[in-house]
Amino acid sequence: MSTSGAVAEIEAERRYLVRARDSLTDYRDRIRAMAEQAVRRGEDEQLIFWLTRRARQLEDPFDTPLFFGRLDGPESHPLYIGRRHVADFDDFPVVIDWRTDMAARFYRATGTDPMEVTRRRRFGFDDDHTLTGFDDEVLAEVPAHTGLSTVVREAIEAAHFGPMRDIVATIQADQDHVVRAAADVCVAVQGGPGTGKTAVGLHRAAYLLYENKLVRERGALVVGPNEAFVHYISRVLPALGEVQTVHMSMAQLAGAQRGVPEDEAVATLKGDARMATVLERAMWSIVQPWPEDLRITQTSPYVRVHREDLHELSADLVAQRVPFGQARALMRERIAARVRRTVEERGRTLTDAETSGIGRGKPVRTVVDGIWPAVKARDVLLRLWSEPEFLARCADGVLSVAEQKALWWDEPPASAARARWSVFDHVLLDELAAHLEPPQVYGHVVLDEAQDLSAMQLRAVGRRCAATATLLGDLAQQTTAWGRPSWPDVLAVLGLPGDVVQLNTSYRVPAEILELANRLLDVIAPELPRTTSARTAVDAVTLVPAVDVVAAAADVVAAVPAEQGSVGVIVADADVTRVRRGLRTKGIETVAVDGVDRAHRVALVAVSQVKGLEFDHVVLVEPAQILAVGELGPRHLYVALTRAITRLTVVHAQQLPEVLES
Repeated sequence: MSTSGAVAEIEAERRYLVRARDSLTDYRDRIRAMAEQAVRRGEDEQLIFWLTRRARQLEDPFDTPLFFGRLDGPESHPLYIGRRHVADFDDFPVVIDWRTDMAARFYRATGTDPMEVTRRRRFGFDDDHTLTGFDDEVLAEVPAHTGLSTVVREAIEAAHFGPMRDIVATIQADQDHVVRAAADVCVAVQGGPGTGKTAVGLHRAAYLLYENKLVRERGALVVGPNEAFVHYISRVLPALGEVQTVHMSMAQLAGAQRGVPEDEAVATLKGDARMATVLERAMWSIVQPWPEDLRITQTSPYVRVHREDLHELSADLVAQRVPFGQARALMRERIAARVRRTVEERGRTLTDAETSGIGRGKPVRTVVDGIWPAVKARDVLLRLWSEPEFLARCADGVLSVAEQKALWWDEPPASAARARWSVFDHVLLDELAAHLEPPQVYGHVVLDEAQDLSAMQLRAVGRRCAATATLLGDLAQQTTAWGRPSWPDVLAVLGLPGDVVQLNTSYRVPAEILELANRLLDVIAPELPRTTSARTAVDAVTLVPAVDVVAAAADVVAAVPAEQGSVGVIVADADVTRVRRGLRTKGIETVAVDGVDRAHRVALVAVSQVKGLEFDHVVLVEPAQILAVGELGPRHLYVALTRAITRLTVVHAQQLPEVLES
């Protein structure tokens, strides 16, 4: 295409983009008007809910381009692929949603299997979302996959500031197969650094919210390893028009934001799956049979319900472990129904209102509360940690005496309200609370860094999952003592059948950085396949020996031009305060990960908190210090080495770890 022809084509595509924006605005205004009319007319609540939800989905808070691709094929007009469906007043599809079957061809068509596509066009945009160009693939001229297109590469390598962006415009074929996996399949994604597993999981949630009725009705839950990570990913789904999602960290899920530190050995024990049995015994030991007959005087003559009958009525509820709240309600109904039947046998009848009144009456409530006493989860756990005899009964045949002693509190608090619960205690409290009232259940759950969770943490997530989940992680990046050894083991703990899929191509981390990091796999995970990169970068790795590592790090940060994006300074946990002060004396102000933007582009991150995050440039300070922190040191170093999208600079005063030399 000539230069003048290309310019004319770009202008035509820009005009179409304006048309799409106008159509979206008009369509959104129509839906809002319909919702307002439905409210005024007092129409069906479900219709009002649908219209209101649809209007919210059509909002465009981030002003992202409405399409990113185009397909030419057998259709009478080109198909523009975007983040949401846009139609004009005549219901002509100005833009089709990327999640439709028709749009799947945009991601999967190849020269060898064109899927009736003659040309695929990807659009490029600048920071102001102005369409700047396009990259065409004529599939008949592309015999096989030839790597990343120019537009995709530029999008990946563009400067990054602030929260994670969606990758809907750059999804590759291997990722798309995971995104479009069926709703009834639980998928565990084993992916190396930069393979896009987090983005794939989020886009699968968006796909299922679009495709599956159960997921739409119940919404999706996204669980991340910490609050900084949750903030980092929280923009992706709203940008795709999906508002029925809840994002929270594992600590937030269990109400453990203020949890106190725990000894690693005790934490590992509290995360063991055997604790579920101990807690179940503790909770259900509270349930006791009622010792006497029940007299119902609301009837004439009165009705006696024998204690044997009461035991019969409650026994199967106890056997089924029906949560306390539900069991109480069912037991009241059963007693009232038994009384009604007795009265009918005497030749009388009770109305529904009279029967219901018996179930709500004080005599029945007293009996039911006696069988299932009002109790709080924290009271039960306090008793376990404070009364060795009670713990021994509940842990008999489950935990050894030594394990039980490790759980005892030497100086228990006067009450549960004064207890200083650890993060791992809160997970156990969540387990106990589920015996009282089941938690909210979501249509789909996305669990990131799942390899780091204990069995009890996985159970907490599983309780909130209606049927299916997407589990994301990398066994090589497992950095907890209580993590699970394999993905089949994770699935087994969750009680979900599913498949394990591998993502082995990194699109975010350059080959030069991966080559360095992959040396550690021989130590931490020799059984895993090596991740390969689809990209290379000039001078991607630089090793900087220095006498003063903080001063050297400051020099490196200062040399990165502002337009080249975010900078992450990664240090050992113990060095955060020292490095922050040192950088400040050199005129470098750092922020937490959730504070990164164009004006504050340098983040200082402890190595234990950097998993899942990405920066254009990474300055890794003193890798020997990270490597030296216990058995998990090599894994932390592997994570730290693979956070850079463009360039990694390693600053060191100590001897470089042998694996990084040469």
